Amino acid sequence: MKTIAIANQKGGTGKTTTTYNLGIDLTQQGYRVLMVDFDPQGNLSCYCGIPPEKDLDQTITELLMKTSCEKPIENRECVYQTGRKEAAARVDFIPSNLRLAGFELAMGTMMCREVLLKSCLEQYNSQYDYCLIDCSPSVGLLLTNALAAANEIIIPMQAQPFSVVGMSQLTSSIANVQRKINPGLRVKGILLTMTEHTNVSDHYCGQVRSTYGNKIHVFTTEIPRNVKVQESQANAEPTILYDPKINSAKAYIEFAKEVSGYGREEQVFERDEDALNRRYVFLGG
Repeated sequence: MKTIAIANQKGGTGKTTTTYNLGIDLTQQGYRVLMVDFDPQGNLSCYCGIPPEKDLDQTITELLMKTSCEKPIENRECVYQTGRKEAAARVDFIPSNLRLAGFELAMGTMMCREVLLKSCLEQYNSQYDYCLIDCSPSVGLLLTNALAAANEIIIPMQAQPFSVVGMSQLTSSIANVQRKINPGLRVKGILLTMTEHTNVSDHYCGQVRSTYGNKIHVFTTEIPRNVKVQESQANAEPTILYDPKINSAKAYIEFAKEVSGYGREEQVFERDEDALNRRYVFLGG
């Protein structure tokens, strides 16, 4: 299982939207995908169909608590499935809520606190091809855990000045984790999001490519700003299915191809045709 952290310590860069659309598209390519909401705000969980007012008692926090106490985790415990009726658009995910913020505070006194998530996810290695972690927009133990568990990191970034300035803090966190915890972690690339056909947007897109292009891969695909993206979020539907004709949806499809290498030439696991017949916790219809 390849684990990819979608991370940026700055909020509003498109981490959650990128995670969900990437997860859906990889599923449609034939991969088995698990998404992990690792943000106490629970935006990915809402996007996947869980109402914000619903207080789930089976979330990533419960898995972390069990792991910290060395208690066994049952098969598919806390794993839900998006409520799409189309089989090809159903993706497994582990939700989150505000309890994760409280647990982050408690983690400070725990042994092996930096690798709790990694230990949680090890049981899924043979069940999925990809695990996508939607990270919290902060620099702390949650981000450290996500980077410690990941093989790769994708950095969504808006083409604006504050996003460019904030990159130094994130790259410092990545380097620290690589040096002390996860030497195999590599940056998959920077994804430019919410781009516009303006001089300002073009300027900062160019600045990102010129500043980081020699050190960090910058994806060729850019995700343009489109009001339909917000509409898809409000309707708890991935953009690529909500309105596949818009430029943002087409861009996310091209981005997913960049991530997967345009197909499954070296598939680690054969597609489990019985996967759709497993017992899932369904949300919606």
